[in-house]
Amino acid sequence: MAGHDENFKDDSGLLAVFLGLAVLLGMSALPATIGWVQLATG
Repeated sequence: MAGHDENFKDDSGLLAVFLGLAVLLGMSALPATIGWVQLATG
């Protein structure tokens, strides 16, 4: 039971790290995307 709980906690932590990275990537890519859109439409 303890091993299962520990494993679940590890998976949750991994998911949080992945989500954090995804958010960071999205935030850093957003200005570049807006710039490209303005370049393409302008």
